[in-house]
Amino acid sequence: MPSALTRAALLAAVRAALEPLPFVLCLWEGGSPAFDRADAWSDVDLQCEVDDDQVPATFAAVEAALARVAETSRRFVVPEPAWHGHSQRFYQFANAEPWLMLDLCVMRRGTPNKFNEPEVHGAAHVLFDRSGLFGSRVIRTDRAALEARLRERIAALRTRFALFQVLVEKESWRRNAIDALHFYQGLTLAPLVELLRIRHDPLRHSWGNRYLHRILPAADATRLEQLMYVADATQVPAKRAEAEKWFLALAAELDARPQLVPPTTSS
Repeated sequence: MPSALTRAALLAAVRAALEPLPFVLCLWEGGSPAFDRADAWSDVDLQCEVDDDQVPATFAAVEAALARVAETSRRFVVPEPAWHGHSQRFYQFANAEPWLMLDLCVMRRGTPNKFNEPEVHGAAHVLFDRSGLFGSRVIRTDRAALEARLRERIAALRTRFALFQVLVEKESWRRNAIDALHFYQGLTLAPLVELLRIRHDPLRHSWGNRYLHRILPAADATRLEQLMYVADATQVPAKRAEAEKWFLALAAELDARPQLVPPTTSS
């Protein structure tokens, strides 16, 4: 077995494999390092842009390089079409801690949505960039368009929330605990979380619970945690009612705000 794998060795192996290949146009690290939040448990979140017909060759080059420094214990190929439109694989290694995984996303040059919008995805750690993806082609957030989308989204969330709360309630009346909890999480808490994100993190309003603990004020985080933790199904009706009051108050507050998207953001 190769010696114990480190984050630095993993990054170096992938870069050494891809940088000499002319069809690999850009390689960068995203995820928590892009927000300066990497810690001892962070994985390696790499993306690359390649010529449209070179996705298989790119994965082959990376896997050959990994074989020299690591023993791959698990490989997961994300079924396509993936939600983001790219090709993605995850690797876990026998000679590394289980959290030191490689998340590799290979993007064809001809596809959109390259995650190169710094205000949304953070300051990527660019390892090389031959195509100007993080230079002349970097995406600048269209704040006016986002403002319009958020207004439409709040209206849609209002209607959806009002329409579907009865599904939570009737499963509670039926004492179908599993269904009641399922609908409570998806139809009550999920839209509440999205409003909270619009309020406190509008550029990432669709990110769900991801990083939520970092962007909410402490009082809101505590209140949300208390709604999320349900000891048994008998607590669902009261928690659902409390979440509804909060949702409606937030929606009214957001409707009254003259501007949802600030002119500038810190990240």
